Amino acid sequence: MRPALAALLLAAAVAADGPSYPAGRSEHVLEGSRTALLIPEDLSPRDPASLVLLLHGAGDNGPNLAHVLRDWPAQGYVVCAPSATDGTWDDRDLDTVRRIAAHLLEELPIDRERIHAVGYSNGGWNLGPIAFDDDLKPVSATWVAAGFRGGKVPRWAKEAGALALAGADDPNATAARDTVTQLRDKVRSVEVRLQEGLGHKWPDRFTPYMLWWMGVQEGRFTPGDDRNFEWGDDVDAAVAELEGAKKGGVLVYLWSEEDKDRPEAKDLQRDVFPDPLVRHFGNQLKAVKLPFAADNPWGAKTTPAVAVLDREGKLRKLLQGKIKARALASALRSVAPDRKVPR
Repeated sequence: MRPALAALLLAAAVAADGPSYPAGRSEHVLEGSRTALLIPEDLSPRDPASLVLLLHGAGDNGPNLAHVLRDWPAQGYVVCAPSATDGTWDDRDLDTVRRIAAHLLEELPIDRERIHAVGYSNGGWNLGPIAFDDDLKPVSATWVAAGFRGGKVPRWAKEAGALALAGADDPNATAARDTVTQLRDKVRSVEVRLQEGLGHKWPDRFTPYMLWWMGVQEGRFTPGDDRNFEWGDDVDAAVAELEGAKKGGVLVYLWSEEDKDRPEAKDLQRDVFPDPLVRHFGNQLKAVKLPFAADNPWGAKTTPAVAVLDREGKLRKLLQGKIKARALASALRSVAPDRKVPR
């Protein structure tokens, strides 16, 4: 048999055997780094996975931290948690992470447009070079119990999302908040969420939110599944809570199953609701999410639709179809208790 033909047959046999790493959790030494891999059961070229690069905190290691995302493979994510050489991250370790990522992209069916970078504590302080790597181009970056502390942000990052999570009592909460200021207008969207009553620990309350948020950043969309605000499901109850208030209002979001085929619905979730001014004014109001009904009292004819009500439940503004952030922010501001535009 000719060598070239033998090589082709061997390659075909390897491909037929599937991925070179087993499904589920496994540990390996990759590029000299002790690394945990969490891999979906049904991983295949027909259904490529997302990749999450997870950097641990000081004195820890990747396999130990990987448990915080233990359920993510069931949602189509390959989780890669490498270890820094001496327990804290430096430039050499970050180069190792890049090589591991390149290796996995060659070995596993991973969508190169669905790479995410996450760093906890010391891993967060050193996340920037991975989050904004020109070869990897992650679609999202998440700083946990840390924050972005400056550095070059490439132009392509305008298509990426950024998130900072921390405990409200974490000394690093200020840095998490500052991430919004540091990255505003440099990425698609950036936000911070703080878990009340928590110090310097992984904010586990927000892990489900982070999972949903990452999916949104890479274009996943399920009609009606939105977590941008703390949605209720009863307009009358929301209005009743405002009784006696001098200011305030209700944000009503109407959705339908047909939204799955409407780009404007995905844009509302990924770009409009996370807009800083929409968030600032919307978070001052009661938020209600309802399935669309043709006889809705606000006169909405299509979805997505947003009705802004005053504190008595009277319609102040209806926006529907393709909704712009500026128009929605203006409508929300008109009933918000604090109408000052934040700096």
